[in-house]
Amino acid sequence: MSHPDLLRFPRHFRPSAWACSGRRGASLLYVIAAIVLLAVLAAAIAVFSGSSSQSGTSQPPSLAAYYLALSGLNHAATLSANELEALIGAPGLTCDLGQGQFTLEVLGRVANAFDVAATGLAHPGESRRSACRLPGTVGDAPGYISFENDLKDFDLPVTSGNRADNIVSVDRENRVAVFGNNTQYAYGCLWYRGSRDWCESGKCLFGRGLRAYFRFSFAPVPEGLDCGDGFTFAVISAADNDATRSGGVEGMGELLGYAGPGNTADGLGLVPPKFAVEFDVYPNTDSRNPGRPDSRSDGTGGDHAALVFWGFEDASGRCALQGQGYACVQDDNRHSRPDVEDVGRIAAGDMPRNSQNRSQATDYHERPGRPDWLRRGEHAMRLEVDRDTTPNVLGLYGYSIRVWMDCADCDDVMSAFLDASPTLTRTFSLSSGPHERLDRVLFGWTQASGEAVQQVSVSDFRLAFLD
Repeated sequence: MSHPDLLRFPRHFRPSAWACSGRRGASLLYVIAAIVLLAVLAAAIAVFSGSSSQSGTSQPPSLAAYYLALSGLNHAATLSANELEALIGAPGLTCDLGQGQFTLEVLGRVANAFDVAATGLAHPGESRRSACRLPGTVGDAPGYISFENDLKDFDLPVTSGNRADNIVSVDRENRVAVFGNNTQYAYGCLWYRGSRDWCESGKCLFGRGLRAYFRFSFAPVPEGLDCGDGFTFAVISAADNDATRSGGVEGMGELLGYAGPGNTADGLGLVPPKFAVEFDVYPNTDSRNPGRPDSRSDGTGGDHAALVFWGFEDASGRCALQGQGYACVQDDNRHSRPDVEDVGRIAAGDMPRNSQNRSQATDYHERPGRPDWLRRGEHAMRLEVDRDTTPNVLGLYGYSIRVWMDCADCDDVMSAFLDASPTLTRTFSLSSGPHERLDRVLFGWTQASGEAVQQVSVSDFRLAFLD
């Protein structure tokens, strides 16, 4: 399993580290020393000559105070977008440089830019205030993918129906993804499509695993309609999938855009190996035939979160259950019913079995007495996956999945989360074939609706791969 702190990049500079010390503080001291010697006047002016800055004076001119204010703006330029946003409406950040100090304020945000101001205070009390707008190139630590910095790489949804229906859409200004748009009988996916050192057109090296976090909420649906069917956050093999593929069948919202042939010409939908965390808000408890609507087995019929993988496989693509034929791909997110049916093979090393809707299951979560808990309020979800890169004595590769629902202070994907027990857990092993097909993966969201409709907003997304 992976070590919790082996990451592709150094640890994220956390807000608690905003004290003006170390390399940043030393740089500022050099600036002040240079001010005193009046040796770097032209260079200091050039620092913000290319930005859309505006400066104003609230006290009589003071050269030292002016450069202290510019030092504050320089400091602002080193902060991440998250750190700058956290300072909006907060008391100013004051840094004492010995020969004077500056106070940095973040006045607000306009689209992807921040309005900042800094007041320099030089001894014996002369002050100067400068302000500028920092362009949207200020970002989070480069070790993770986020809506904050990378939402443009999620901007090509794959959907059924008319693109103008906005079944899946991205709101760049507010940095959220929206699923459903209260459209009936529709499905869609939203995949990351970006390129980085470890990702090419959305196909990313899985390495030793990943950590992900996002927030989501279901909006009230129009009067007279039910809410459904839900969505998944999915990680799928990039060996036989790309960001143009989707699962789903119009009229079968229970497939959640994860199971079913979707838009694929080969009819295989999202090809395994794959796994997802599903957030299901519509009770399906009827047909046992995966090829027919309402074919799922959703526990007591309330909202649930669960881990899903894939179902029965056959080289022909056709499977049978109790004498009834269906496309195997329809089975990919169906839950087993205790003592009634089993979803997926149990052969060691081939695949994990889908979650079962039993009360003591660790990979299926519902809340007795609260059947609509997912549809109420905003929720936080954190996912951690540890993945072996060397086989055990049996030649199998271990995987460990942990999911936290409604966790607090769990958004730091650069560190393992140890403050609470996970809501969902699952460990399993894969043989070398499916394991190698997960060397590169795509990640994103799938969703679907039937007669019921939904509008789900996802925000604050971030994901880090483990090296």
